[in-house]
Amino acid sequence: MKTGKRFNLKDFLKENWIALIPYVMFVIMFAVMGVLNSSTLTLRYIANKMDAAFSLILCAAGQTLVLLTGGFDLSVGGVICMTNSLSASRMQDNLGSMLLWALICLMIGLGIGIFNGYVIEKTKLQPFIVTLAVQYICYGAALLILKVDGGLVPASYISGLLHRFGPIPLSMILTVVLILAWLFFKNTKPGFSIYAVGSNENAARLNGISILRTKMLAYGLSGAFAALAGLFRTAQVASGSPTAGADFVMISISSAVIGGTALTGGSGGMIGTVVGALVLRTISDLLVFMKVSSYWSSLVQGVLLILAVAASAYGSMLKRRGGAAS
Repeated sequence: MKTGKRFNLKDFLKENWIALIPYVMFVIMFAVMGVLNSSTLTLRYIANKMDAAFSLILCAAGQTLVLLTGGFDLSVGGVICMTNSLSASRMQDNLGSMLLWALICLMIGLGIGIFNGYVIEKTKLQPFIVTLAVQYICYGAALLILKVDGGLVPASYISGLLHRFGPIPLSMILTVVLILAWLFFKNTKPGFSIYAVGSNENAARLNGISILRTKMLAYGLSGAFAALAGLFRTAQVASGSPTAGADFVMISISSAVIGGTALTGGSGGMIGTVVGALVLRTISDLLVFMKVSSYWSSLVQGVLLILAVAASAYGSMLKRRGGAAS
């Protein structure tokens, strides 16, 4: 009679300790904040932090898909600038107008992403060059749309996206939906293809996977998520800015890497990215509660990123050794 393999906590921790780092980090940070300021343990504070982090979560989610293919997308900042400027300056206070411009912004982000993936695969240029060029084009377009910070965002648009069901914000519900969608998507053929391309592009091609379609999908979704981030940011800050997305480029990559996604591709996932984004958005609050200048926030983020990359590299080295030994 066959018996199922018993769960061994020690073996699980030994095999997955690197992947667990962002979760442990977030729990420790949250616990420390709870000790320093009990208000951080309230649903109101958590709801506010989810609203504050949701634009980054969306942007980093798309960035994760690109990182899994072995690339990265610098154009997300430009897409956020364009969609934030467009939605803030063009939307009227009626449902038809809000839906129309939200759809236009989404299609712009999707189109830019598909263009990135197509050019990168067809020309074999480095993602850095292609997405950086597109980023500057988007920055220029954003300045043509809205030359200075401003715009008139409909009140109903703001209240709709920042709506709360009791103490639960819409952003928290959408984050749960995003995680559930990811758990489904990663087990589909396109999900497997993204991991395969990032793990070994040549092997993926020999196994019949279309590298072009896979990269167009990953970059297209990255652009779409960046557009959604720009749309949510419009409601969050109740205005538009042609430079709204400038800070999202590096921090979206940092969120994914801190969450366990490898810069070399083929390893990681969106759940860790969500945790990584929350960690980065929590750092400034933690420093304030510790009575440390918020100017240290960027330094701490940089240190966390270096540690995350080092942990990822160490984990890859252990896997290679394990594979060689077997």
